[in-house]
Amino acid sequence: MAATDQLVAAGVARPLLDRAVADGFLERRGPRLLVDPRWSSGGDNKADWKRQLFMAFYGCAPRQRATAAVFRRSAACLWGLDGITTPNGSPPVEIAVSMGRRPAGKLFLVRPFGLDERSELEGLPVTSVTRTLMDLGQVAGKDVLERALESALRRHYVTVGDLSTALGQVHRLPGTNALRSLIADRPAGLPPTESDAETLFVQLARRAGLPPPRRQFCVRTAEGTFRTDFAWPLVRIAVEIDGAATHASARALTRDLRRQNAVVVALAAAGWILLRFTWYDLATEPYAGQSAAKLLEAWSIGLARTR
Repeated sequence: MAATDQLVAAGVARPLLDRAVADGFLERRGPRLLVDPRWSSGGDNKADWKRQLFMAFYGCAPRQRATAAVFRRSAACLWGLDGITTPNGSPPVEIAVSMGRRPAGKLFLVRPFGLDERSELEGLPVTSVTRTLMDLGQVAGKDVLERALESALRRHYVTVGDLSTALGQVHRLPGTNALRSLIADRPAGLPPTESDAETLFVQLARRAGLPPPRRQFCVRTAEGTFRTDFAWPLVRIAVEIDGAATHASARALTRDLRRQNAVVVALAAAGWILLRFTWYDLATEPYAGQSAAKLLEAWSIGLARTR
């Protein structure tokens, strides 16, 4: 796949391109884009989405393409940030350009990107993770933005300090209020969650009206110290989250169940309640509602014990 102007600039004559199209070796996709006709959908949603992304970018006018970048949900997906999902598994195609008239369709007109606001990923210019997070608030809710933020921190793409500095340099960029709120509410030194499922649990506990749990908390017992994903020490409730990759084999299942039994017994002897949730318990209904109810039930028991 290539833009017509790129091929001409590389020395390919336009009549030769026209002949290649006439003979079926190339296929026109719009006024500026040529593709190999064998390059077609293979039934893979994510692969098809990437094809559409390339086609939207290379279909831009040459001057626009020089300023363009994949942004918002498309950029978040390329960076592998959490929370960017749709019913078919792929985000929309979103390309930002910073010159020309207001474009239509998959192109969006934005202010020019700064030198540190564009990067390159998978052969395409893409907004930096910092700029991507700032733009996401235009189209994503606060919960989705929080999931993306936690994954960016977890992957060491950005730091809270990086984001605070960047937000301090822009005052009118649409959609940044949600990110500013998330950063302002984040306690100093708070570690990122260790998976998207853990972020979903934090959000579930918040919706249930509970105070923020301690993350990656170590509980000391007579049997030793056990590290839990979350805990409320005052009411002695600990929580462990099983991610999608947990129990990937029979051996892993056996090992994890042995550990679980040891942890349950040791924590119970020390007066702790241990709850375990999977990604499906947190991300899908009616399981999320049932998980919240079970968490509140444990909270009531733990609270009664402290009185």
